[in-house]
Amino acid sequence: MIKPHPTTVLMYHAVSDADDGRSRADAHYSVSQARFLEQLQLIRDAGQRPRSVQSLLLCPQASAVAFTFDDGDVSNAWAAQALHDVGGSGDFFVNTQTVGKAGHLSWQALRDMTAAGMSIQSHAHTHRYLDELTPVEVVQELHTSKVMLEDKLGCPVELFAPPGGRMPAGMHLTTKRLGYKAICSSRVALWRDLRFDDIPRLAVLRGTTSLQFSKWLAQDRVELLRQRLRYSALTSGKQLLGKTYYERVRRGLLRLASGGR
Repeated sequence: MIKPHPTTVLMYHAVSDADDGRSRADAHYSVSQARFLEQLQLIRDAGQRPRSVQSLLLCPQASAVAFTFDDGDVSNAWAAQALHDVGGSGDFFVNTQTVGKAGHLSWQALRDMTAAGMSIQSHAHTHRYLDELTPVEVVQELHTSKVMLEDKLGCPVELFAPPGGRMPAGMHLTTKRLGYKAICSSRVALWRDLRFDDIPRLAVLRGTTSLQFSKWLAQDRVELLRQRLRYSALTSGKQLLGKTYYERVRRGLLRLASGGR
């Protein structure tokens, strides 16, 4: 089934101010609260509404922008409230092993978010990269997370976001076998087709400008091409350098960009 209109699917991590000591998220992936509210306003100004992927699978809407959040950072509770305040919703992908730990959402916070209309979904049990695990370990990661979330929250868990966007071969068959309907990946594109179980997303980063964000909402072809090329370059870098060395290089470059902090 082709969607009536392609949807921009956003991927956030933390929504936290720099002086917030509660969040443990990488600053590169943290958006300030003021910037998040500004982005919500840009969506309203464009005549669009924030929605969860889960709700759009049930009822596609041409004017929707999908909001997703990875890692279960404690700041996501604030983001959920901000979405609720404007009549919106989002999908929050959590690692069940870190629920309740420092810097992460608690089970009570997740229950409150569920009651407010948010969608709580799986980011695996731990945050280990799945393409580095055995097939048995991959199944354990996805099965444990799904069972725990459904047991603790009483809501169906049908979406999966792979940690780091990394997936082994045959991942879509594994998720379907375990009862998931779709994967929210890190692939860069617009979400066009309900028949495909790989939902692409655009990563909102600390450095994402208002102009970039507005172009994503307008689905500007040149800007989307630029984002796809950036994603391809990063993917190639991981393959050429190897995952461990790539992470070291990335951390070093980010430290330089932030003035050595």
